[in-house]
Amino acid sequence: MEAESSVDRPSTHPGEIEDQEDLPKEKLSEQLIRHWINERFAPEVLAHQEELLEKILSRIQQQSLALDVLSNNPEELSSDDHFRLMLIETEIEHLRYICKAYARCRMHKLDKFFDHCLMDPETRSRLSKVDLEYCSREQTLVHNLLYDSVLDQLPIKYRKLDEDHMIIRPNLDQSVFIIVRSSCGPVYIPQ
Repeated sequence: MEAESSVDRPSTHPGEIEDQEDLPKEKLSEQLIRHWINERFAPEVLAHQEELLEKILSRIQQQSLALDVLSNNPEELSSDDHFRLMLIETEIEHLRYICKAYARCRMHKLDKFFDHCLMDPETRSRLSKVDLEYCSREQTLVHNLLYDSVLDQLPIKYRKLDEDHMIIRPNLDQSVFIIVRSSCGPVYIPQ
């Protein structure tokens, strides 16, 4: 009986993490970096991280207020305070950069796959309200441009833009990189 249970369960080695709960807590910036990397390397648009972005933006606002308070009287600051100011400024810039990079990555995918994002219910469910509005505006602008520049000159039967073969979709068969964050035992990948 014991032999069967040890086969079903992955063996643990010293230093292996058994549960997700055993993983060390990530800082907000580390979480956003992980989501940014996931978004960059995934072929499709992933779920929007609204809560995480709200936390980070409020953190940026708090740090900016702390920076303003500390920098109001530069004559009274010690060298330690100047160093703290530099650290706060660096953290603010780091968080802003990650937020902008994450947003640029998502916008690139939304620009490329806007028709697919609006027509596919699964993809649509992963978008925020802002993403949906952006895709709708992009679709309107691109379709209006195509109608005004080309499609008005064509016969009516060739003017459709919503046919299935015309929608650009993400290539879900492309290779992706995987980083294992915790032990999950043997993994079999179908050919």
